[in-house]
Amino acid sequence: MTSIHDALIPVLALILTGFAIRRTGFLPEEFWPAAEKLTYFLLMPAVLIHNLAGKKISDLPWQKLLLTVEGAVVASALLVTLWGLANRRMGGPSFTSLFQGGVRFNTFVALALAENLYGRDGLLLAALGAGFMIILINVLCVSVFSLAVDNGSGTDLRKLAVDLARNPLILGCVIGVGLNILGLKLPTAIDGILALGGKAAFPVGLMAVGAAYRAGNLAMHWRPVAVSSTVQFVCKPLIAWGLAGALGLSGMAAGVAVLLFSVPTAPSAYILSRQMGGDHDSMATIITAQTCLSFFTLPLTIWLFR
Repeated sequence: MTSIHDALIPVLALILTGFAIRRTGFLPEEFWPAAEKLTYFLLMPAVLIHNLAGKKISDLPWQKLLLTVEGAVVASALLVTLWGLANRRMGGPSFTSLFQGGVRFNTFVALALAENLYGRDGLLLAALGAGFMIILINVLCVSVFSLAVDNGSGTDLRKLAVDLARNPLILGCVIGVGLNILGLKLPTAIDGILALGGKAAFPVGLMAVGAAYRAGNLAMHWRPVAVSSTVQFVCKPLIAWGLAGALGLSGMAAGVAVLLFSVPTAPSAYILSRQMGGDHDSMATIITAQTCLSFFTLPLTIWLFR
């Protein structure tokens, strides 16, 4: 348990630091959108490219990891969808918040914890697993917005394809895995630039996560919070653990797979909700509540499944 706390404390400290900086007004409000943009478009792709390119993915159980994480994502999406179908009184915009709250995962926290708990090999596995998940999750979430939110334009498959093709995290994964498959090694100088830039991704990203916390109307949105949190912190780790065991994934790889499905939902869900006509107040409440709950659920989950 001590090692788990040692891994969590730096992550939580950076999140709380961002929260405190934002609430005290130490930095201007304009800083945070810029920090989020920098992290999302440059620093996180640098992490993914650096960790996926030039590494011997063929030596890793990548097929079993792929099946485990993709299966768990699909299962969680089905669970949330079935609950939404059984509760049709929930409007489309509210359902998109519930869906993102039960399907998305906080990439910053997952990768930071993987590195702290398992070192560079764990970070590589987590980056690989995250790369598999990011494409599918974005396809699912954007598709749900297109279907559930009545904006009068219908489902625009061309726009969906463009949005997916422009996603910087997807591009980072594709570039990293593509270089790996082709057997191309990054020049030392470029790899050094990516490594140095990537080191800033976690602290800046985690502080931006803390700064994005919002005091939502918990009483008003308690039901989507409860349902999404149950899926996020109970169902998803169990599904990942079950699939890993069934597929023969063990050791550090299995631990990383469970870890990816034990973190709270992504703060970027709020931005997508704002842009695509979702219930952003509900989404903000879910993000805040899940992040607070993860302070307690993450140590327990990691301890149980390790």
